[in-house]
Amino acid sequence: MKLMKYESPATPIDRLFDRLNWGFPLERVFGDAESTEEGWASIRLPRTNIAELDDAFVFSMEMPGLDKQDVSVNIEGDTLIVRGEKSEQHEEKGLIRREYRSTKFERSFNVNGINRDAVKAKMENGILSVTLPKAPDKVGKKVEIA
Repeated sequence: MKLMKYESPATPIDRLFDRLNWGFPLERVFGDAESTEEGWASIRLPRTNIAELDDAFVFSMEMPGLDKQDVSVNIEGDTLIVRGEKSEQHEEKGLIRREYRSTKFERSFNVNGINRDAVKAKMENGILSVTLPKAPDKVGKKVEIA
């Protein structure tokens, strides 16, 4: 499996707006999109660490506030797909500003060369860990020299 460094498509734009925002808060002009219910939830993806072990790949994804019922993990062809959705339905009297919002995301990774039947996932303390064992023919083997 070839892994490429992931950079969000929004990262260069975020950097540009951070520079433009210095000394002139753009949210005064455009409003605070993050505080609206629609917000930018569709582009917020869980941060992911990927580790390669001798016999498996381990994906660790930050998902604060989500329970395992809010997340699905699927292998479709050579693709790992992680989806999540959480709705905030709190009606609070006297609310002046609402920053809790609904979240929905989908993240996919190319994962060829794995043993699909042995994939395991667990959610613990807001971290989803997905272990993808390598296919037997992809696991290295030490050869003894005679």
